[in-house]
Amino acid sequence: MKLKHLLFTASLFIFTGSLIAQEAPAEDTKASKKEAKAAEKAAKEAEKAAAPADTSKRVRPPFVSSKWPSISIGAGNMSFMGDIADNVSTFTYTNWRMGYNFRIEHRTWSALGFAINGLYGKVAENERSPVRNLNFQSTVMQAEFDIMIYLDNNLFINRASRFSPYLFGGVGYMMFDPKTNLTNVDGKAYYYWDDGTIRTEAKDENTIGHITPGTPEYNITTIDDSYETKIDKSLDSEQKTITKSGLTIPVGLGLRYKLSDKFDVCASGTYYITMTDYLDGLKGSKGVGGNDAFIYTSLSFAWNIGIGSPKPAPSIYDEIDFDALDNEDDDGDGINNVDDWCAGTPSGVPVDANGCPFDNDKDGVADYKDDEPNSVLGAIVDAKGVTIGEDSYDDLGVDTVGTPRNLVLESHPKSKPERVGSYYSFDKPAAAQGTTGIGEFAEVDTDGDGFISPQEITNAIDMFFDGKLDYSATKLHSLIDFFFDQE
Repeated sequence: MKLKHLLFTASLFIFTGSLIAQEAPAEDTKASKKEAKAAEKAAKEAEKAAAPADTSKRVRPPFVSSKWPSISIGAGNMSFMGDIADNVSTFTYTNWRMGYNFRIEHRTWSALGFAINGLYGKVAENERSPVRNLNFQSTVMQAEFDIMIYLDNNLFINRASRFSPYLFGGVGYMMFDPKTNLTNVDGKAYYYWDDGTIRTEAKDENTIGHITPGTPEYNITTIDDSYETKIDKSLDSEQKTITKSGLTIPVGLGLRYKLSDKFDVCASGTYYITMTDYLDGLKGSKGVGGNDAFIYTSLSFAWNIGIGSPKPAPSIYDEIDFDALDNEDDDGDGINNVDDWCAGTPSGVPVDANGCPFDNDKDGVADYKDDEPNSVLGAIVDAKGVTIGEDSYDDLGVDTVGTPRNLVLESHPKSKPERVGSYYSFDKPAAAQGTTGIGEFAEVDTDGDGFISPQEITNAIDMFFDGKLDYSATKLHSLIDFFFDQE
């Protein structure tokens, strides 16, 4: 019984331990992940705190400037705001007239510029009401000076933007000529009847009942567009003589779209406050301070005449005159350096089209330093152009590398070794073998035949570099010369 209790206790202990062992790693893993995240966050914050603050300003593109102004031509409509029709609730643009403007503008600084603007057009209005029936049309000519404020000044809008909004205001001087339309094309005056019709006869209370509508006697007409009568005195009861000029205050806004650095399209609207109340020929109370006003909205095309293509960045090659370099001829032979195949030709030496001295015998030595100017074609010559013959072969001395060996052998047949098969062999025939004349190089002659063969000279060079041949560099050179000189 005690043994059963003991086994049960041991089993329970093992099971509990296994559960703890299984849960502990999960808890440890969860805790370790939290610690890793916290450590990573702390590291990022420390790195951010340690990084130097970026105090540099954001790079803004410069505005395109020029000492020359821009010129623009525009067209739009002019809408009157004054005393005539002030009691009629209609939209201002219902009676607009065409206007045209010519503008010279200079953007002096990034956010500020100046403009001179000329305006020509007409303003008009018609009033038809039970109270009164008036109409007018004035021709307007104006010159003004404006101050421009540009919003694409790298403060509100980036200068690189193609859209350039702007504000402007200024002062101008206006001349105008008001006229009114009192008669039709036949010269008959207009009469406004209270039944809403316009006729060419005044209302007669005694005969109106006898006139049948639609008959010729009815005399209904419509207002034309002639404006034939000048307004020299005001249309109000004062009949004051009109001064047909005055100052104006233009204020407005616009939006310019940059087609390129040279060309822009501009849309703008200008409100003109006039210092007169007789633009419509009538003194009243409408407008700013009782004066008349008008609005000019336009679309214009601008040409920035002084702006060209941007200049490239300075280069170290800007100061170099490449045209002069192309025409240089250092040796003075009449062939420019860029085309001269033989630079440094002595002065006065005749040259060919490539700038090289003539070599009539084609021996590789120019005529001006050729001691034998008529050498046989293909002959071996020395540095002075003289043919190397049998007698002069020995004068080559130990400088056997100076002339290609195959050329030497062709020019001096007696120096050729015995022909074996289709090749020349440097192995001496057995009858001529011996140790006579080999002298100090006997140890290199491994087969003892008294002749240093190509294989033996190769072995000697390998042994020299391997440290197995006790020769100085000078003696090794002497061995090589001996190899080529042996007969």
